[in-house]
Amino acid sequence: MKTSRRFHAPGADPHFASDNISGAHPEIMAALAAANTDAPAYGADEITDEFHELIDETFGSGAYGFPVFNGTGANIVALQAVSHPHSSVICADTAHVYTSESSAPVRAGLSLKPQPHREGKLNPADVAKVLASDAGNPQAVQPTAVTISQVTEMGTVYTAEELTELCNTVHEAGLAIHMDGARLSQAAAALGQDLHGATTALGVDILSLGATKNGAMGADAVVVLSNRVPQDVLAPIIKYSTQLASKTSFLSAQLNAMFGTSLWHRNATAANTAAAELAAGLATINGVDVQAPAANTVLAAMPERLLIRLREHYIVHLWGTNGAGLPIVRLVCSWATTSQKVTELLDVLRG
Repeated sequence: MKTSRRFHAPGADPHFASDNISGAHPEIMAALAAANTDAPAYGADEITDEFHELIDETFGSGAYGFPVFNGTGANIVALQAVSHPHSSVICADTAHVYTSESSAPVRAGLSLKPQPHREGKLNPADVAKVLASDAGNPQAVQPTAVTISQVTEMGTVYTAEELTELCNTVHEAGLAIHMDGARLSQAAAALGQDLHGATTALGVDILSLGATKNGAMGADAVVVLSNRVPQDVLAPIIKYSTQLASKTSFLSAQLNAMFGTSLWHRNATAANTAAAELAAGLATINGVDVQAPAANTVLAAMPERLLIRLREHYIVHLWGTNGAGLPIVRLVCSWATTSQKVTELLDVLRG
């Protein structure tokens, strides 16, 4: 379970604290500038029409979605679409929607049912156990959906085989599966998959499609991938959840620039490559124990003296302790993480 201590020195560099620290990619800024003109409001514009076509082409015929402001909004809208106030949603106990989205799920009437994670992942056997214990019990909140994160909060990535097995377990029980894809681009790039292959093809029913953590200024989307989600359910939930933008064209422009080109893959690959470089460098420092990154997140356990030195220069988040009691630091690379940035951090630790 992660901790939330965030002490750091004044003026510390925030770059590795998260991939949403980095600014917007130049191609995103160019798309926003091009969209800066008169347009019909609330999604009735040509740029948003292009977004709808893009979703259908990218995720498979029949897929549809709508832009929203942020990842929490996407998760709340998506989970409301596959649940109701007297049902529950199964998640890992590290899930972002459970640990880091405050009371937003409660406000939306979502009852989350957290389960022990295994390196950030939900195990199909654990999900099946919950389903078996709750089935037909009038005193238990009956689950209607399962939510997972890809990349997980522990920096791990579900393989195609793992995700297929989990989706099969969920579907056999008559439930829907939601993916928090705030870092889907990084996961798909790491797995060598396209976006359809990483989601629809494996059985995901509804997706929070993230762009902000991969170089957008601020845009995400809710994408329905299967007929397990009613066709007409999104529009009223988006409005009720205050996720309907008056100037939707600016959100759509970012999403089109990100997913209508190779930008999502280029940015994700750059972030993943930087994480691999950072992990390799950390592994050469005496006393540092590194988890090989599956995508763009590095978890490194280090002695207190190195942690103190690191925090004199960088904002870093603690992620619990390892088996030897050493603090674990989470370092996240972005599309803007250069080799020079990596070298500077390593030089700090090498003293």
